[in-house]
Amino acid sequence: MKGIVALVIPILAVFIVLPQWLFTIDETEVAIVTRFGEPKNVITLPGLNMKTPFLDNVTKFNKRLLRYDASPADLLTKDKKTLHIDAFARYRIVDPLLFFQTVRDERGANRRIADLIDSALREEIAKDNQVDIIKTEREAIMQRVVIASAERATEFGIEIVDVRTKRIDFLDTIQANIFARMQAERSRIAKGFRAEGEEEAAKVRADVDREKTIILAEANRTANILRGEGEAQAIEIYSQALQTDPEFYAFQRSLEAYQVALTENTTLVLSTDDQLFRYLTTPYSASPEPELSFLDLLPSIIDNAESDEDNE
Repeated sequence: MKGIVALVIPILAVFIVLPQWLFTIDETEVAIVTRFGEPKNVITLPGLNMKTPFLDNVTKFNKRLLRYDASPADLLTKDKKTLHIDAFARYRIVDPLLFFQTVRDERGANRRIADLIDSALREEIAKDNQVDIIKTEREAIMQRVVIASAERATEFGIEIVDVRTKRIDFLDTIQANIFARMQAERSRIAKGFRAEGEEEAAKVRADVDREKTIILAEANRTANILRGEGEAQAIEIYSQALQTDPEFYAFQRSLEAYQVALTENTTLVLSTDDQLFRYLTTPYSASPEPELSFLDLLPSIIDNAESDEDNE
């Protein structure tokens, strides 16, 4: 039993003392060994290192590029207007000992950087007008802020690499007024475009109506000419028919009158001596064949009409 205890005690001592004696540094870190709060050694190379157990403490810092997001601030411009600015900074620890002695850790560094950036931004924003800051001077202002803040940050073992703005906005009330003006301007432009479109549409419609009127007038003129030529030819044909057989011409004209007068559900009252009635009793015949009355020809007319309907 005593032998087991004697074996366990050294093993426990090794597990307790060894972490207090040895420590490792990663390639992305630097470390400061302190004794009772006072710096004793700065370690910048990665690997396994030793310290005095129970007396020394190791504080590690990240030597990679770090980021600080500043709180959004309302800053006054040269023309006494306010801008809402949200910025951030990139920095790294270049002097671990000075960094430890001045700000202790990253939280303290962020407080210092916040003061530096806020002061530099206020100073630079106050040198330019609002419109220039938004349109043309943003990049130049940020470069001046980097130079001004980086120079003072060296006092804390920090190198400020860059300062950028995530956004530069007007205040909410100003934004509402700007949006209202923009909306009114866009509405004015839209109305102008609409008016121009309606004017062009009216011109197109007028051109189309004019072309339509011209085409219709030309068509009517051509139709009247053709109609006149047709009527002239018809008159000529009727004249030739009249000269050839006046009786047949009279018969033909009577048939046309019958066609117009004798429509469906029409009652026609004529005198037996009327010229229009004579072909209903004595039809036209160009040969000396026996004269037949209209009533004698009625069956054949009906048969011919039925035959024409069947053919249709």
